[in-house]
Amino acid sequence: MHPIVTKQIRTIRSLFDYRQILRELQQKGKQLFGDHFMLYKEDLHVLVPIIAWMLRDEDVAAQCSIDLKKGIFLSGPIGVGKTQIMQLMRYLTHPTEEYKIISCTKLALDFGRKGPDTIHEYTYGNFKPDGIPQTYCFDDLGKEIIVKHYGTSCQIMQQIFHARYELFIQCGMITHATSSLHTLQIEERYGAEIRSRLREMFNRIGFNKGASDKRRSN
Repeated sequence: MHPIVTKQIRTIRSLFDYRQILRELQQKGKQLFGDHFMLYKEDLHVLVPIIAWMLRDEDVAAQCSIDLKKGIFLSGPIGVGKTQIMQLMRYLTHPTEEYKIISCTKLALDFGRKGPDTIHEYTYGNFKPDGIPQTYCFDDLGKEIIVKHYGTSCQIMQQIFHARYELFIQCGMITHATSSLHTLQIEERYGAEIRSRLREMFNRIGFNKGASDKRRSN
């Protein structure tokens, strides 16, 4: 695999310099994750739409069929760098679009300790002091286990997405997510209703099925 090449993005029509942005992101990635970090040309179809979303670049978003009113659902095989990309992209966001990242596994464990308060914390209680909805990126959707709180079991992400969908409709609450699950697996795990709601809430951006495991390259 080769590092990202700028000639493949010369056709982008934008006020932003995507070549320079990609260079800066790669440098920032090396600072955050180590000198082995690399952006790859075969991942441009993933990187460019997400960058456009983070920059609120309407021109490129339209070229990539990205709806800026929806969040990002980044899918792909294990090890392709989904979590790192969403961590890195936070450095491009305007303060009004900033987001926090939390693993779905941690949310499940938190429910086991705190119960339904965990669901409230990331849904109806998930607003900033000024009343603006807080954006979250739920990492590794599908990796969480079903846990119990005093004998009551809960599919935590199913409940959170039900509530955040209502808040998305009511007040535009934005949600991002990463997952190695494909569409049918999401329906099998969370049900057809959640699959339908996720379709409304998210721009689906995915790595190719044959995308290589970047961890093996490091």
